[in-house]
Amino acid sequence: MGLCLVVEDDASQRMMLRATLKAAGHRTAEAASGSAALRAAGDNPPDVILLDLGLPDADGLELIPKLLAAAPLSRIVVITGQDSVATAVGALRSGARHYLVKPWDREELLVVVGREARAVQADQARALRDGGTVFWGSAPQLEAIRGKLLRIARSPFTPVLVSGETGAGKEVVARELHRLSAPPGPFIPVNCAAVPDELLESELFGHERGAFTSAQARRRGLTELADGGTLFLDEVGDMSLSLQAKLLRFLQDHRFFRVGGEQEISIRCRVVAATNRDLEAMMQAGAFRSDLYYRLAVVTLHVPPLRERREDIVPLAYHLQREIATDVGKDPRQLSPAAELALVRHLWPGNVRELRNRLERALILGAEATIQPSDLDLSPGSPAQTGGAIGEPERLRRVLEEESWVVARAARRLGVPRHWLRYRIKKHGLSRRER
Repeated sequence: MGLCLVVEDDASQRMMLRATLKAAGHRTAEAASGSAALRAAGDNPPDVILLDLGLPDADGLELIPKLLAAAPLSRIVVITGQDSVATAVGALRSGARHYLVKPWDREELLVVVGREARAVQADQARALRDGGTVFWGSAPQLEAIRGKLLRIARSPFTPVLVSGETGAGKEVVARELHRLSAPPGPFIPVNCAAVPDELLESELFGHERGAFTSAQARRRGLTELADGGTLFLDEVGDMSLSLQAKLLRFLQDHRFFRVGGEQEISIRCRVVAATNRDLEAMMQAGAFRSDLYYRLAVVTLHVPPLRERREDIVPLAYHLQREIATDVGKDPRQLSPAAELALVRHLWPGNVRELRNRLERALILGAEATIQPSDLDLSPGSPAQTGGAIGEPERLRRVLEEESWVVARAARRLGVPRHWLRYRIKKHGLSRRER
């Protein structure tokens, strides 16, 4: 079952659609205008948008691409009383997936919505597998990474160094680059910190039979297996100096010897290295080779921590819920306003990985219809990050005025979701002052 956004200005039609969809197990949200629909789609992207073309404040055909820009994975089903070929063709050309004419047939409606919801959920699962999680958002830092990855993908063997905190999504970035590059070979990950130093060389480059006591047969290393693809070296800063020298030679010549071997092996693959450590400081301390650093850092990418892109936290939370719900056998649940605020205010030392764990806990242990802050078990964070109760109206007004009352920009500065800021504006009766 999916989340359906019903965009219809007629209250009786909204009620009938809501009742029909809920009876079939779908969750619903509603909007009576084009502007409300855009806000709803941006704040909590639905699986299916049921769109009436005759809205009071927007041309339905012109609204379709705007809705898809706000919620790229959503599917739009047009429902209208305009039974004409031209209208149907126009809707489909604008990006709608299906077209229903009023009075709509219940069975046909449910078949179409069910099919489109399943397709969206499959797309979302594929996006998560292919690296979509870290890119779920609109923060400027993510847009910059997206642009760089598209350019790097054109050069299939250029080494890349990815930095960022634990759990921020460095491997996700590497997998996305691999997907964009579309190499014939596989993506091979290696955690350099998880393999004992004396075994890491064999893991990377393989060994010949008899090379050491337990080497009872020849074994190809992960570098050899990555031929034509991507070798991802996670926590490369934990690699010993002696192995760093061998890695450097491979990067320069694309050649290596298996442990105990006499035959040089030649392969080509892209090496993506990742670290949460300061490699430049390690170079100064003599713990990391400068020549290896400069060979790895042909292109560098920094994955921002979650606390630096707070505007993406709530949309990302709903996105992650869809994957988690499948894993734990639960339905995704709405976040209460207090839970959304708690997510935004939390410092997230564990980044996206921690967010996923908190949401999984909430889905498994939460007893209420909506997720509450207690389900997430989060520390409250600093009130100064989002504006504490004392002086909140003045703080919000100042930021809104500095951002020319553009709610999206003001919400980004405050580190809160747009719908939370709109609620606060209404609650405090804030309005733009006439000059």
